[in-house]
Amino acid sequence: MSDRNSYHEFTKAPAADRTRIAGQLYDRRYAAGSDRLSRLPTKRRVRRIARYKAIIGRGHGRILELGCGLGDLTYALVEHADKVIGTDISANAIEIARARRDLWRLTDEQIGKIEFRQMSAVELCFPDGVFDWAVSTSMIEHLHPEEVDAHLSEVARVLRRGGRYLVWCPNGLGHHEDREQHLTMLSYAEWTEKLRRAGFDRLRSTLTSRLPLVDARVKIFMEKLLVRARLRIMWSHLGVRNVLLVATR
Repeated sequence: MSDRNSYHEFTKAPAADRTRIAGQLYDRRYAAGSDRLSRLPTKRRVRRIARYKAIIGRGHGRILELGCGLGDLTYALVEHADKVIGTDISANAIEIARARRDLWRLTDEQIGKIEFRQMSAVELCFPDGVFDWAVSTSMIEHLHPEEVDAHLSEVARVLRRGGRYLVWCPNGLGHHEDREQHLTMLSYAEWTEKLRRAGFDRLRSTLTSRLPLVDARVKIFMEKLLVRARLRIMWSHLGVRNVLLVATR
């Protein structure tokens, strides 16, 4: 079955079948993964990872990465917490992520701090309030629109009081090319509303695309201004073509 047909099947599937179908779909994407074992992140990805690390900071107990894929960010955060857990719905992605540990030249102590688990981002198999940070990059837009609220509620549940969720995803208003696998493309305004309903507050983002963090209303104002002015330029320069939000539990 082609990916196009698979995504169509996923969007039309009953809720009870979505996890199975999504797992199969993303397993196919990672099936031919042997060539990825020695592939380092792109320069763009390295820059983004550096930004995420600067935002998260060090000295945490436990960090959760959702939709970890090949595990680049999970490994990069090894010195930022006592434990870093990467999850992905694809068993193949988790297998590849584990196999790539030698790429990072970690010590035995560092390796012991990292764990990878196959898991749906909609049903998190963790107790309440055990993480200081959760982070997802290029993941949440792949969720079925009917499952986004459940995902956010689950993240809120596993975060401790005062814990934070860092989300990076394409902005639905940001003039991205249509991608059939991007099922939930929302704006800054829409994401902040959903996060608040899930129990998050103190919503912040980067100023343009760089630190420091500022109130997310700055980004909402920017995207509204660009939409009203009907400008297709400046979205990237102002840091609103993609959404980066840090929400506090």
